[in-house]
Amino acid sequence: MTVYRGLPPSRPIEIEKVLNDVINIIDLVKSRGDAALRELTLKFDGINLERIALDRDALRECCKDVDSRVAKAVEKLFDVLYEFHKNTLPKDVIVNVGGINMGYLWRSIYSVGVYVPGGKKTYPSTLLMAGVPAKIAGVKKIYVASPPMTSACVNPIVAYTAQLLEVEEVYNVGGAQAIAALAYGTESVKKVDKIVGPGNIYVQAAKFAVQNVVSIDGIEGPTELVVIADESSNAEFVALDMMAQAEHGKGTFVVLLTNSDRIASEVATILEKDVSHDFYIVKVDSIDSAVNIANELAPEHLSLHVSNPQKYIGRIVNAGAISVGTEPPTLIDYVGPNHILPTNRWARSRGALSIYDFLKPVSVIFDSANIDDKVLEAVLTLARYEGFEAHSQSVETRYGGRVKRTV
Repeated sequence: MTVYRGLPPSRPIEIEKVLNDVINIIDLVKSRGDAALRELTLKFDGINLERIALDRDALRECCKDVDSRVAKAVEKLFDVLYEFHKNTLPKDVIVNVGGINMGYLWRSIYSVGVYVPGGKKTYPSTLLMAGVPAKIAGVKKIYVASPPMTSACVNPIVAYTAQLLEVEEVYNVGGAQAIAALAYGTESVKKVDKIVGPGNIYVQAAKFAVQNVVSIDGIEGPTELVVIADESSNAEFVALDMMAQAEHGKGTFVVLLTNSDRIASEVATILEKDVSHDFYIVKVDSIDSAVNIANELAPEHLSLHVSNPQKYIGRIVNAGAISVGTEPPTLIDYVGPNHILPTNRWARSRGALSIYDFLKPVSVIFDSANIDDKVLEAVLTLARYEGFEAHSQSVETRYGGRVKRTV
């Protein structure tokens, strides 16, 4: 473990290092379907798959030995997330402008594939974070892919969570091959309209590579946290929050920005006990400077450990999630609103996964008989200026020559 005094020169994106290997995996799945999934699962996971697609009957079998305490925790968090996300559903909007009724009609994506990382650890919270908003948005078909626990089952708690969400099927496959299967379909795996969820570098590289055929939520990972702390902050809280986010893996980007020598020193002393991860501590002149740096870093998580967080929260414009005051970022990981968040500075243009990731606004116009003459004239003029004579004629013939040809 190293505590660095200062920021690293960059956050390297490692996708290009594995992209060729991932493309080869994708090509195998495209050409050989289920056979490729079985071969790749045996190669990478050491499991000879007996069953790829797990329907609801199979899921009941897979979760028969689920830990009841964990199951109750999943149920409770499902309720919290459901209550939150149901209050974020947008309404259709119809407005009369220029004599035309126009608006947006919100429609759900038909099918979604949720990737749930697995291996040494499994993350039912990720399935909740993606599955609950998808369900509330009205997605008709939700499919899940997760690395196999056995030849015929995923992790029991993933199976249990999938049952709670009433997903269509769970696929007992992980890694880049799972992403390829969801993007292109196989004999057992349904092709979906969108893939969401975090994963290791191979999973993210696969999502990157299949964007030409399927929508994705983004390229997520590794985990990032920037903490802004002043003299009033609690050094133990700050250090624990940093250590908590570092648990996501060695490649995490965890930074403290502070104007306090005491906080910098005390946090560094605590962090030295963590021998597994690297941390960065940056001394700044003021909290205002820290906010500016944070906005430039555009981190996944940002935590404000300052005496008056409301003074600064309005100035944080580039962050996937903000923890205010003494609230730990870990709460966002479990109770939401969502822990599937943009990394690698994507927070400059994207936010947390939400029901809007599973909805699309469909433009609509109707009842334009009373269109304003000046609006009509503007449409015809611009259509002809752009060289679209048929466009102008299709409009002009509807309105009985109300507007004289001006171009």
